[in-house]
Amino acid sequence: MKKLVLIIFAFALPLFLHAQKEVGTTIIYPRLGLNWSKFTNDGIGGSQEGEYYDSKYRTGFTGGVEVQHQFGNVIAGSIGALYSRQGTDYDDMPDAKLSLKTDNILVPVLLVATTRIGLNFKLGVQPEFMVHSNADYFLNKVNLSIPVGLSYEWNHIALDVRYNIGVTSIYKDSNSYDKTSHGSTFLVTLGYGFDL
Repeated sequence: MKKLVLIIFAFALPLFLHAQKEVGTTIIYPRLGLNWSKFTNDGIGGSQEGEYYDSKYRTGFTGGVEVQHQFGNVIAGSIGALYSRQGTDYDDMPDAKLSLKTDNILVPVLLVATTRIGLNFKLGVQPEFMVHSNADYFLNKVNLSIPVGLSYEWNHIALDVRYNIGVTSIYKDSNSYDKTSHGSTFLVTLGYGFDL
């Protein structure tokens, strides 16, 4: 049975691992969508001893543009600039609701594995530049994340789902705050591809 599955997989793989787009094509994708972000391993203490409020995901807007170039049958590369309203919320506190909000410019640089069925696999690096926040004084202005994602394209309409894994501390002073606290963001965007 294992041999049969491997033989079927070996014959089916070339059907999927072939670009839907021609080698040498360049496509621009305007994108709009939502994100859910939080600071991992983060929380704040309450006024009573033993009180602690964990960070939780907050919803924000994401929009921008990406350019993708098809280098080979299965390999493409992309670069983009996306505005993203991110941050973190904290568990409901009895006296107040606390949120840290950041306005970021994300610059995803991605390696894209394309298939002929329109499904693409994405992996790369992403510098993130904070342009505004309600907590500028203790958050880093520049962070780095690793985006991992999937997209599906049909008739130039592209649905893209990504998870950005933060690799740098979000706090400027890692001695005063938890240095293991990183950004964690899920993005879902819808785009339309225009050939250049």
